[in-house]
Amino acid sequence: MLAQAIRGGVFRVGARFAAHAQSRDREKGREMIINHAVDELIEHCKKNGGLSPSLRRVYRFHKANPQVLDFLVSELHAVRDSGWSRASLGSLWHYSRWVLTTKTRVPGETFVMSNNLFPWYGRMIVILHPDLNGFFEMAKSAADKDFGVMLEPHLKAHARGYVRRLLWSDGTSIEHGWRPTVEHEPKPVGRRERVKR
Repeated sequence: MLAQAIRGGVFRVGARFAAHAQSRDREKGREMIINHAVDELIEHCKKNGGLSPSLRRVYRFHKANPQVLDFLVSELHAVRDSGWSRASLGSLWHYSRWVLTTKTRVPGETFVMSNNLFPWYGRMIVILHPDLNGFFEMAKSAADKDFGVMLEPHLKAHARGYVRRLLWSDGTSIEHGWRPTVEHEPKPVGRRERVKR
């Protein structure tokens, strides 16, 4: 039934999830009820410049593998809570390939988890979790234009090892700009058992 609803272009949330359906959008005459922070973010991007093929690809991957975002956010919070002052999203991306037990290859993709996707995930994480802004390094990317963001300017006054923060393209801090009405809360993910030696 769910597959039939998705193919038909209508996704209706059951009664117990209706409280989470915060925003609605008309798309090609079909009603779409949004109940997830990532859905709201994609709708925000769509209204502010449209969806590039890359952002569509990232969204398709996320819909097939929501556990990847949950895992990355959980791990970033765990690393920060254990006292580290910064982390590497690239390393966590590679680590997630090993740890996550369930990953789905999206039709049309060569790899289950392409390295080309993690710049978009970095921006998505910072937008949905502003407390992680400046915790991991990011470089300029096509993802900046897709999400309507930019990295803060590189200043000589910054200390060595300073991680530039993400800003909205108008210079507003991520914390004070657009926010989803539904918070993203990472869910527990299936993990591979630790190797015992």
